[in-house]
Amino acid sequence: MGNQPIKIILPFGPPGFSSRVGFALQPHLSKFLETDIVFEHITGGFGGSNGPKAAAKCAPDGCTLLLATIGNIALLPHNLPNYGIDPIKSFEPVTKVAVTPNILVARPDLDVTSLDDILKIAKDRPGALKFHGINERSIHMLEFRSLIAETGIKLHSVKPDGGSEGAIDAIKSGEVDLTITTGPRLLEGVRSKEFQAIAAISDQRTPFYPEIPTMRELGLNTIGGGSWTGLFAPKGVPNNVLKKIFEATIKASQKNSVVQELRAQAAGVDTNKSLVDALAFVKSETERLREACIVSNFSEELEN
Repeated sequence: MGNQPIKIILPFGPPGFSSRVGFALQPHLSKFLETDIVFEHITGGFGGSNGPKAAAKCAPDGCTLLLATIGNIALLPHNLPNYGIDPIKSFEPVTKVAVTPNILVARPDLDVTSLDDILKIAKDRPGALKFHGINERSIHMLEFRSLIAETGIKLHSVKPDGGSEGAIDAIKSGEVDLTITTGPRLLEGVRSKEFQAIAAISDQRTPFYPEIPTMRELGLNTIGGGSWTGLFAPKGVPNNVLKKIFEATIKASQKNSVVQELRAQAAGVDTNKSLVDALAFVKSETERLREACIVSNFSEELEN
């Protein structure tokens, strides 16, 4: 690795969440690694799949890294045909960096305040409620499919357009009744009552939405634990190089400017304890999502 610049591949263009995480980390990583940190946006492909495919082909010298999301590193291998990416065989996980809760929200004039209200409407009028799932292979779409599979309700999927911003616009315009999303616009909308928050898709209640119950609290077990962003290196990077990058990333993530930037995005810093812990985490998440795809028939629905 030496003093060569380190390139971090970003699969989503600014102002996306992973880009903001990268920009916040950049000056601190540069300081701790004693080299320049540069970014390359390799966007496009279903669910940001082009970035990981490009990163996996890079030399395993520690000079190229990938800032990936739960969707394009742990979910797409299960529901994107011919993706050719395996998070363990293609990469060396360095550490999780940030977590953000996904929130199930309803348009305010739907006159619902709880998951029970939504389930009642869906059972009384099957298919009447419309939802936006960000994109057809996203973690948000899987969360909707898991909700449908576990409760037996029928919802109508509106062809998703515009990502998270498009989902929020669709809720505000009344084009859809429900969406699952995250980010600062959602936080602002919940606080201003533009949207009715129903439940958090996270393992624990989030400090950003302390009043909102989690899906697990409401008795649902398959819907998942929210979204995360993590740093990965191409497979084969020497362990001593990985350790250096890991230690620098942990230090950088603890800087106040990084913490504050993530808070502004309704997210929090969350890192792994070690390289071994990072590997175990990614293995666990990949298996969790594989099982969720099977339970919800997610991959089969996309193929049909």
